[in-house]
Amino acid sequence: MAAELHCYFGIDFGTTNSATVGYLVMDQNPECVKYGVDEGRPIPSAVAIDKQTGEIFTGREAWDKKMELSETCEYISSVKTVLDSEQIKEIAGKKWSVIDIATEVFRCLKNNVMDRTGMLLEDATVAIPVGFSSGKRARLRQAAKNAGINIRSFISEPTAAFFANYNELKSSSLVAVFDWGGGTLDVSVLQHMNGMVTELSATGRNIAGDDIDQKIAQRIHAKIARKKGKEISFFDMPSSAQDMMRVRAERAKRLLADDDTAAIYINHYGPYGACRETLEYDWFADIVAPEVEMAMECLEEAIHQSGVGITNIDRIVMVGGSSNLRPLLDKMEEKYGDKLYFPEETMWNVGQGAAMLAMTPGEYYSSQSIGVVLSDQSYYELLSPNTPVKGWRASCNFGIVDSSREARFIFGGSPDIDSSPDRYKTLTVPAYRFLQEQITLETSIDTNMVFTAVACSNMRPKELHGLWEYTQLKCYYKLPGKQVPDGKR
Repeated sequence: MAAELHCYFGIDFGTTNSATVGYLVMDQNPECVKYGVDEGRPIPSAVAIDKQTGEIFTGREAWDKKMELSETCEYISSVKTVLDSEQIKEIAGKKWSVIDIATEVFRCLKNNVMDRTGMLLEDATVAIPVGFSSGKRARLRQAAKNAGINIRSFISEPTAAFFANYNELKSSSLVAVFDWGGGTLDVSVLQHMNGMVTELSATGRNIAGDDIDQKIAQRIHAKIARKKGKEISFFDMPSSAQDMMRVRAERAKRLLADDDTAAIYINHYGPYGACRETLEYDWFADIVAPEVEMAMECLEEAIHQSGVGITNIDRIVMVGGSSNLRPLLDKMEEKYGDKLYFPEETMWNVGQGAAMLAMTPGEYYSSQSIGVVLSDQSYYELLSPNTPVKGWRASCNFGIVDSSREARFIFGGSPDIDSSPDRYKTLTVPAYRFLQEQITLETSIDTNMVFTAVACSNMRPKELHGLWEYTQLKCYYKLPGKQVPDGKR
């Protein structure tokens, strides 16, 4: 009897690049496969739609011809950052929403898996940033569904990065994850206890590899203009020339991670013709110094917000393509020394962690309480810490103790809820002041990890109800087989 092949996929849906990683399991022997472009890198999250014909360009083709395609196409390179937009664009007679654009990214990932290995990508665990809004999660799930991919579950990007390196990090109790990719810098501090991971803090910046590539391209262009004695603005160059320079700048940046010089050749650089430049490492380090300083400050901010202090941080995990910047590594090693941990392939780490958790799924548990404050100022708990959140729901009834015309629910349980300016008007429903009137409160946590409370009177159960949503639910992730702390299960 032939052994059965099982496939488990993880997706890092990134601002600039998206990584799909699969674990193919036969006879209990998992094989990790990374589905990228020919250069062994993740696929750009870029979509270009021709304004006249409606032709769609995605992936590396869309990225390498960014400026050229921008002349004739509607070009979207960071759909992840605008997933909460309601904007509808009409392109070549068809209406496009952000969900439609994200669908093309997922479709590109799915087709790439099929083209390279013949495997069918039907479901996946998807990694998302800490604090990703409920609206963005819902739109991402719908976009994947439109492309024929079922999102089994979401996992936070830093948690995925941690579990991708679990064997190397399992002795560490406090870990900072420094994730600097093409579009954003995200830094999180995690607490690890016996296979359970809690996110203590998270912060970030919207400056990353793409901005650095553009900056380098413009600086190289300025060197060429001085040498040729002909002043032309970089943005006045033909779009194809801008594309070539940006691609060369990106490659030079990668070369300078190991070498002290990097040569750039362009045979036909617009009006400048054939160009050749040799870039020195010191020149490069000066150019990226502001971005490196910004990244260091972001890490310090996340550690400060966590309240644990740098001395107590056991490891700093460096993931994302931009974390390989040599000037950054020089400063990080000088300041943090042996606390730094470098996975082998930083660009694939988050996707690999998501795939591992698809193969061996754990579970999210609440790490906070949520409840309501009663009229006598006592606290009635609805959701307890250490409760599994998957499929959680609860219902309870409340009575009216005075002649109010409305029932107002005041939620509490965590500092952000207690300090909310809308705390006293989050959920209000009409009350009819009948002797037997009860207000029913239905609470649940959906697949997008959003806590929802709905209230209505039993006198008119189908009319006039109130709704409250809490999108910042604090949880920890537990691997299977690990013991949950004492408390409600």
